[in-house]
Amino acid sequence: MAAKLTSREKNLLLLCVGVLVFMALAIVANGFLGRRKIALQKIAKLQSEKTENDTWIKDREFWDKRRAWLAEKMPVTESLGRAQGQLLEDLNNETLELGIATDQQTLPPLAAPNENFREVTVTLRLRGDQITVLQWLSTLQSPEKFQALRQLELEIDTKSREKTPQVVCTLTLARWFKPESGI
Repeated sequence: MAAKLTSREKNLLLLCVGVLVFMALAIVANGFLGRRKIALQKIAKLQSEKTENDTWIKDREFWDKRRAWLAEKMPVTESLGRAQGQLLEDLNNETLELGIATDQQTLPPLAAPNENFREVTVTLRLRGDQITVLQWLSTLQSPEKFQALRQLELEIDTKSREKTPQVVCTLTLARWFKPESGI
């Protein structure tokens, strides 16, 4: 025979079932909220990507012109080592013509190739007339030459006995070439 439950036992049973139902709902809600948080993060990331892509699409004509200009104008080289040597020779010839003395020259290791360009760099330490050096430096960097100053240190040569101000300049110049696969 089954014994009847007292009202106190019924209340305890209901409380126990209520706690179990509450815990089950808490576990389900926690899982739902975790998945919701991940979904909201993905949505925010995708919205950001969409905004960026819309900007690229809106500017597509501009970037297509740039890409075509690069494909037409960017120099090509068979050998990065030879191109690096040629860059050094060009710089030495220019400085020699201007009367700028080269104290030190370095050929840094070649940069790892990437999908957009290949790069060679040359580091020089120069000494010369301040105006001449500054005018020469202003001619180095240009889109048409595919050259850029990576690093530049310029200081007045206080030990010089020349009448005009002299400077010591350490620079690293980079030149870019088409990637092996082309643009």
